[in-house]
Amino acid sequence: MQTVNSYFTKNMKNRLIIKGTILTHSESFYVGEELFSSVLFSVINSWFYSNYENNGNLKVNISTEKAREFGKIKSAINGFTEDLHNLSINYCLFKEINENVHINGQKSNLYISVILENLFTNLRSLYDFLYHFVKIVLSEKELKQYPQKDSINNLINFSKNENNQDKLPKSIIWVLDNIESDLNDIKKIRDNIIHKGKDFLLTRKEGVLFMRVPIKETNSNDNLLPNILKSNDIDYNVEKYLNKIIKTTLKNIEDFGVIIHNEIFNNSEIQFNLYSISNYCIDEFNEFLINKNSY
Repeated sequence: MQTVNSYFTKNMKNRLIIKGTILTHSESFYVGEELFSSVLFSVINSWFYSNYENNGNLKVNISTEKAREFGKIKSAINGFTEDLHNLSINYCLFKEINENVHINGQKSNLYISVILENLFTNLRSLYDFLYHFVKIVLSEKELKQYPQKDSINNLINFSKNENNQDKLPKSIIWVLDNIESDLNDIKKIRDNIIHKGKDFLLTRKEGVLFMRVPIKETNSNDNLLPNILKSNDIDYNVEKYLNKIIKTTLKNIEDFGVIIHNEIFNNSEIQFNLYSISNYCIDEFNEFLINKNSY
């Protein structure tokens, strides 16, 4: 019989970092094993350490108004970092519960419903933080004209207004237009779950977990979730759905990171360094991203 101590000894990972940010060498800058590397994450942290001391105090002399905006960007970096960690941790928790045959089926579904809500909230938040990161590339004049409501949806609407075409860099307008459709999918899911109180209906078919969000009745033949898998079935494979929507979000974030990198580092004294996150769940999350196929 396996003891508790032997179980934990066997399953413990040898990690120096339980959860943190790592300055990364180019040879280690990839998604896999113990690191999740990101261009956008590298851009915003390079900006941060070029403008702030390690203790969080500004090391550049700027106006009070600009310092206030810098403070908002700094807070957004902290929030973005936490949501990247939470995305991997929530997936890891989903995997453990989904594969644990010792948890009562109804309890398992309740737990997973809460985790799914958390995952979609994480994804929505990651998009919203992009509103603040655009400020990194703006001139003082553009910053004064920037929309005050801190919402990526509001920024997209602002960028589509013909009168605002000279108030943002063209590359930013392009990438905002490019992510809008995927953002709307996340927004629709989160609004139905959080604001309209809709519930996930989870079922298993031959051991595989499926989900849908019915409009009214649990036995109705409908699903409020966007059909991102282009499936002919009313219920969507949960793992494939998560794989597709998380990968899409992370790709959009990286596209955003490349645009911001090109805008500020070609003509800037800011030193660009590579950064990654690591936590106790990141290897399972990376395996899910790399080895699982959503199609």
